Amino acid sequence: MKARKIRGVVLVAVLIGLLVLILMPLFWCISLSFDRKALTALPAFSLIPHEPTLFNYQVVFRTIPLMRYYGNTIFVTCIHTFLAVFFALTCGYAFAKGNFIGKKFWFIFMLAVMMIPFESRMIPLYVQYKNWGMLDTYAPLLLGACAYVYGIFFARQNIEAIPDSLRESAYIDGASEWKIFFRIILPLSKPLIATLSILQFLSNWNSYLWPLVVIKTQEKQMISVGVSFFNAQQNDIYYGPRMAVAVMSAIPLSIVFLFLQKYIVQSIAVSGIKQ
Repeated sequence: MKARKIRGVVLVAVLIGLLVLILMPLFWCISLSFDRKALTALPAFSLIPHEPTLFNYQVVFRTIPLMRYYGNTIFVTCIHTFLAVFFALTCGYAFAKGNFIGKKFWFIFMLAVMMIPFESRMIPLYVQYKNWGMLDTYAPLLLGACAYVYGIFFARQNIEAIPDSLRESAYIDGASEWKIFFRIILPLSKPLIATLSILQFLSNWNSYLWPLVVIKTQEKQMISVGVSFFNAQQNDIYYGPRMAVAVMSAIPLSIVFLFLQKYIVQSIAVSGIKQ
């Protein structure tokens, strides 16, 4: 018992040390964003600002339309996440419980798309949206949500674990396929929905390459591209303002992850439902 307790204490100490090591740069970044001495030079390491101030944040708001970038990103991210999760659940439900010709073939064909890097598809997609007259709009950023392949695969694996007896009982009571989907499948898939939402939110909020390619007007850009615009137009290394814009861009991600992270583990255990 003593040896087991010692191993437990050592493990906890190692994990705490790793956590501190990982979080230290983050806290230093926040400290620099509030430190006036970090404007033109990098001050000595400290988790507490040497000269506390909001000046760095004022520089950011005066230099770039940060709130406009926030609004654009929130708009695109929320709509894209909703569309991606909804279509992933509907397609995953069809592949898990449906019975149609070529089901296995289309599922494998769909998975093959995951093996093609986005960079190899980017130029054909760009030409396609250019021919459709959709460049410099949010359409190229949203239409791809209808084919969230990983989400379909993940939804199919989770929905497949839901007992067929529930659907059969609903059929006997006269429920339609859509009613079963909304009344039975969705309530039992809350952890799955939260997990896919987190993954899509993170992916869209941090998206850089595709928005940079298809959006030309600076006022329409996403927060990730806006941050790069801010860093590119600075002739000197302004550590404080750069840390401030980094902190501002990361706040929504932190809030979403803190509120929904528990569902990631629950989605893995969703197959615990028994007949």
